Amino acid sequence: MVLPPRATTLPRGVDGLPIAPAEEVRVARVLVTVATAWFTLVAAWEMFGPVLAGHYASSASVGIMAENMLRWRIPGPVWEYTAARPTPAMYYCHHPWGIFWTTAAFMEVLGRSDAVCRLPAVLLSAVTPPLLYAVGRSAYRPAAGAAAAVTFVVLPITLSFASFNALEVPVMAWTLLGVWGYVRLVQTWRRRWIAVSALGLTLGMHADWQAFVLAGGLLGFGALRGFLLPEGVFGRVASRRYGQWWVVTASAAVLTGLMYLALFQRAGKLVDLLQSYGLRSYGNEAPILAVLASRRYWIELMFTPVGLALGAVGAVACAVRFVVRRREMDALPLLFLLMATVQYVVFRQGADIHIFWPHQAAAGLGLCVGALVDMGAGGVASRARGGLARRAGIAAAAVALVPLALILRDGIPALVYARETGGRFNEKGLLIDSDGDKTALLRWLSARIPRDVPVELHPGMKSTWAQIWAMEGRVVTGDRPVPPGVPRGVYIADTRFMPDAAQAELVRRGRVLAVGPFWVVGTPAVMAAITPEGGAAPGAVPGVEAMSFEEREPSLWSWVLISGTEPERTIVPDPFLTWELRTHFGLAAEPPAAAPVTLEQRRIAHNAALAAGDAAGAAAHLAAIREMLSPVTAHFEDGTEILGVSFQQGVRPLLTMLVQAGGPLAAGVNLAVRSRVVRRAMLSTTMADPVEREVGLPLPIAPERWRKGFLYADAVPIRKRPGAEVFRAALRGKGAPRRQEEGGGAVEVLRLP
Repeated sequence: MVLPPRATTLPRGVDGLPIAPAEEVRVARVLVTVATAWFTLVAAWEMFGPVLAGHYASSASVGIMAENMLRWRIPGPVWEYTAARPTPAMYYCHHPWGIFWTTAAFMEVLGRSDAVCRLPAVLLSAVTPPLLYAVGRSAYRPAAGAAAAVTFVVLPITLSFASFNALEVPVMAWTLLGVWGYVRLVQTWRRRWIAVSALGLTLGMHADWQAFVLAGGLLGFGALRGFLLPEGVFGRVASRRYGQWWVVTASAAVLTGLMYLALFQRAGKLVDLLQSYGLRSYGNEAPILAVLASRRYWIELMFTPVGLALGAVGAVACAVRFVVRRREMDALPLLFLLMATVQYVVFRQGADIHIFWPHQAAAGLGLCVGALVDMGAGGVASRARGGLARRAGIAAAAVALVPLALILRDGIPALVYARETGGRFNEKGLLIDSDGDKTALLRWLSARIPRDVPVELHPGMKSTWAQIWAMEGRVVTGDRPVPPGVPRGVYIADTRFMPDAAQAELVRRGRVLAVGPFWVVGTPAVMAAITPEGGAAPGAVPGVEAMSFEEREPSLWSWVLISGTEPERTIVPDPFLTWELRTHFGLAAEPPAAAPVTLEQRRIAHNAALAAGDAAGAAAHLAAIREMLSPVTAHFEDGTEILGVSFQQGVRPLLTMLVQAGGPLAAGVNLAVRSRVVRRAMLSTTMADPVEREVGLPLPIAPERWRKGFLYADAVPIRKRPGAEVFRAALRGKGAPRRQEEGGGAVEVLRLP
């Protein structure tokens, strides 16, 4: 059997592959090797670190479901821990279960760990560039395959979500395997390629519903190409082999779909599935151009204008060549783009929330660039002679590397930005917190409390799957109001998002352990196990013991394997914070005996001296503090003053603002920090982020409890956006005092290039 002559610009060998010059093959292999190594390192970065908040927390949910499958020996995913065997009514039935079964298999072999939550995605990401090369090399030529692989590994969206153990990564990897099998089938008509194609497409359909779109498109084209159209349209076909592939693949699609429909119906979740996709498609009545315009920044951020232009040109070129010159392989990039387009356009509500929604388009874009390289090489070869003709593929790939380098210029900052924000990026201006400190607290607690102790979280904890996962399999209940008495187990709150009255109620009822901004209360036995003083008279005498996070920069290996965007944290007793909390909540407090060293300790030492009537000591501390600050000032009409700021570089840059209180503020008033990008990054082709973003966290001690003359610190983690960014601070909320300086308004506290 021979391949139809319209399938490639090169002649073919006996193995069905296009025959390319040896030099082109060598260069292509080097390119794809480098691309694969780079992308594998990106995917494996921070693989052993804790799963944190944001979209990345979905990987923790997959781990929870896998662990429940193994613990209770159930086939369906349940995304919360339970004290008894879950019923089928608790199964999660919005997606096929393939990714959950895969993660459960890894967990069965390797045990429970953060790495297992990411490992399936890391491995599938590692094989995706070689699969793109295999498809492009088989369909076009080696240079085209290499260009497809390199395109994929420089796109911001693929770099940002390379370790994302959710749906898109396995869909792309498995469907590329299926498409490669199809290409090799029509080149060789060997039976084994039927198995490869059917296996890849079937595993893709077990990963998520989008794969059904691609498989359906390929089957629809196959029905026309193999059974309905004359051979002269796309060339000769081995009818028996082609029919076998079509029947096997179609049967796999039908059986897979029917299996999940039956499973979901049996669990009583079929209606829930349909309702979920009705919700995901909410907003379909809006004009598509208006919708795309509203998402412009997200689209540019994920693909860059250069990538979008390459994709558009490549898609048009493939469509023209497919229709006019009847090159069937040019349908392949279009099928991947079709799969992504259906996902992105039909389920608009999902795309409005999830920036990664068009992830599958990256595979189609890569193949489009591969097709352009094939077309360019064909054009050069047809007009050139001698060495240039032999190197036409290399020349075309070299030209393609220029725009790909521009894409990588935006891809690397996007990768760091993604890791810092958990894949949320600008979150449309909403406050983003990584939960790095919160996760450190939960891990610390988990090592000290019995496994059967129930854990409850205050709504201000903003519980995520990552928090549930961090408690190592315990039953955790989120969004719980303050308990009426002593908790049955452990109750945890984030005071930055907890009303002051609720804080006072917890202090009044019994002993509180404060770890930074987080408060923990529990049974006497629990408090005895976790408080620095061993829980003396727990639950009987109101009291507060405080500990803090001691932070340090990670080592090189820790930066690579655990976290390159969060400091290493150790929880240590903090007599300074203990004094501050006891003083503010009206409890007896001994001033810290140790000499202050850090800015935070000096701030509290100043307050302690002021409370003790030591004006000279307070003045000395204030003078030392001013030496540690950059002179940024703002005065408010109630006497409150911003004294200055400190900016600490590191894996998690930190802006600290020092405020001297004029007295208590009105309830609900807080010090807010917002940022705006004023100029896009140098050499970047992506537009500047147009959204003003909330970046400041509320203060742990509510401003309504502030004391006149006391100093308060507002620590703001900085997750810088691409481009020049300006940060401004102001007191906001009903009854907030106005700034006295000319013009009023917010004061600039930081500017980053």
